[in-house]
Amino acid sequence: MVLISFLASISVLTLSSSSKTVFLGVVYASPLIPLEGAIVTASGPEGHGSAWTDSSGQYSITKGLMTGNYTVTASAEGYLDAKIEDVAVTEGLETSNVDFLLDISGGISGEITEVGTGSPLQSVLVTAESSVGGGIYESAFTDVNGDYLINTNLVTGTYNITASYATGHITKDISGIAVTAGIETKNVDLDLEKSGIISGTVTDSVSSAPLPDISIAVSDAGGAFGGFAFTNSSGGYRVDTNLATGTYNVSALFPEGYISKEVSGIAVTAGSETTADLALDSSGIISGRVTATSSGQPVAEASVVAFSGDFAYFGSAETNATGYYRILSGLGTETYTLYASFGSAFNTTMGVEVVAGSETSNVDMQLDITPSGTITGRVTNTTGSPIEGAFVFAEGPAGSGDAQTDSNGDYSISIGLGTGTYTVNASATGYSMVSVTGVSVTVNQVTPNVDFQLPTAPSGIISGTVEAEFPAVPEFPHPLFVFLFAVSIVAVAFAKLRATRRKALSPLAGTPAF
Repeated sequence: MVLISFLASISVLTLSSSSKTVFLGVVYASPLIPLEGAIVTASGPEGHGSAWTDSSGQYSITKGLMTGNYTVTASAEGYLDAKIEDVAVTEGLETSNVDFLLDISGGISGEITEVGTGSPLQSVLVTAESSVGGGIYESAFTDVNGDYLINTNLVTGTYNITASYATGHITKDISGIAVTAGIETKNVDLDLEKSGIISGTVTDSVSSAPLPDISIAVSDAGGAFGGFAFTNSSGGYRVDTNLATGTYNVSALFPEGYISKEVSGIAVTAGSETTADLALDSSGIISGRVTATSSGQPVAEASVVAFSGDFAYFGSAETNATGYYRILSGLGTETYTLYASFGSAFNTTMGVEVVAGSETSNVDMQLDITPSGTITGRVTNTTGSPIEGAFVFAEGPAGSGDAQTDSNGDYSISIGLGTGTYTVNASATGYSMVSVTGVSVTVNQVTPNVDFQLPTAPSGIISGTVEAEFPAVPEFPHPLFVFLFAVSIVAVAFAKLRATRRKALSPLAGTPAF
């Protein structure tokens, strides 16, 4: 309907009332077209929200907008993004008429096939990135025919086109593709070569038992990433994408209970398969406990890291609720230095001897942590559902501390709280802040059940319309345009013929008209 109404306004007969002369011509009109299905997002330090436009091009963002200034962006397939900065929002009020007029995007299309066979390649990621930077990075996937079309947010400029993540094939790119906004650049085709393949089995070096769920990374001789895989239940892996002819390194990364290992110099030929097995040695183990120097109390959630003297081996762990830790992976036979940290407290222990496959226990460490009381509780919404990621802050004359809630809405503040009385505040995005005053804290003791129920904050509202001057079409001239334009030409000719015939039959024919 939009196209018809637009083109119907192209051809008109204009009658000049001053001269009574009939003029035949074409008037080009550009009525605004509402864009349905455009997404409008608002983001700022105080919140985030989004909404889709309806059939009238109208949108209304009604959640997540606290008082503050926002950047509002409108995006629609086939068009260039539009952005409005510093849109002021007040909680509970509506900021209206934040309207957008989108320009038609440039387009890039083509076909991705296999070298030699010409077979179309499906589900290949094709990206268009601006040759001169500027943050433009758009993408699309090929269909069953190997065809792709990138037609959104491409401004006039030059682009690099890359076809990647094509299973069994090698990534390829083309540079210097010129694009003009509003026009589709066609036939940007890429033929991809078959990838080489590296496969193998990962096992225990002593028992030869297969090791499942081991991360395998492949890199070229220069260290550039080549591929990634996990071992299956039989310890097998297979990397079959993006491996050109060359020499590669295969690494088992951070295997739990074992030592990382790399096999280098694996020769690969594109289109052929190479085997590379890895046998992993069991890791040594370091275990112990972290406590506070002054009180001897266990320190939970402290970080403990072990490095060998030449940094060839390392491993890490976190203490549990009773202060115990156990480093299980990455430790070969060597002498280690341990680093324990919690907040700003830090300590080291040197000369820890480790033998691969054996445990070195009772490596205890102390941290100079200022004695603190603890506040614990839970943050939920008004229906009782936990709020994850809520920020809880306690402040008083004797100190301050903070924490974030976990997935159950639970929090624990255990640093920086001297004996005294505190005000505890809880806040979360989309909720109003709630405070609890007069919370009594004693060093080395727990003040439990300081709970919060946060009410949903009254969001501000941003509303407006998203429109365009012309519909985004895959190509121009579109067949419908051609047809309607031809109809308009016939209509003009017919009107001209009728005007001439009317003049000839008029009894005042040949007499000047006034």
